[in-house]
Amino acid sequence: MRRIVAVSLVLMCALVTLLVSPSAARLGAQDATPAAAPNVVAGQLAPLGQQFESSPGIDVEFVNEGPTAQAPGQSLVIYRVTLRGGEVPSHIHPGTTVLTVESGAMSWTLQAGTVTVTRPGAAAETVTAPGTEIVVNAGEGLAYNADVVHSARAAGAEPAVVLIAALFEVGQPVITLTDEQGTPTT
Repeated sequence: MRRIVAVSLVLMCALVTLLVSPSAARLGAQDATPAAAPNVVAGQLAPLGQQFESSPGIDVEFVNEGPTAQAPGQSLVIYRVTLRGGEVPSHIHPGTTVLTVESGAMSWTLQAGTVTVTRPGAAAETVTAPGTEIVVNAGEGLAYNADVVHSARAAGAEPAVVLIAALFEVGQPVITLTDEQGTPTT
């Protein structure tokens, strides 16, 4: 099953400029205006404020994005991911990520790198052991850099809604699928 999801995500990323998300297609059918495919490249993210299905069981909404004078060549991005049964296989992001689970619980597995776990009322915890699964509940969060290889899924039957703030390298995809060592698979 994990391999099927991984293949689906690889195909989605490779063909993202050619595909129209199911929710956008429904909207397009209602108003007879063709919907544009989502753009998942930092510095050009679109559509802003509209949720789309990035792969089966995974919804993404780019909330906002903008350049920052303090970090030339970087784009500050806020986005929301809803994990409703799908799994995001091993991947990396092109910069620093800080996330908080808004509702539900997320299972996040570290394959390589270092992640900081924050939980209300507790000291921050640094995790470096590959294969460590971290369950992040509502109100808890993670922070990590571009070299961190990880996977994620909802930790229970309820969807996990995750709010993410990131400083990403402009011109790079917001997600690159990898093997467990971090080598891109596409």
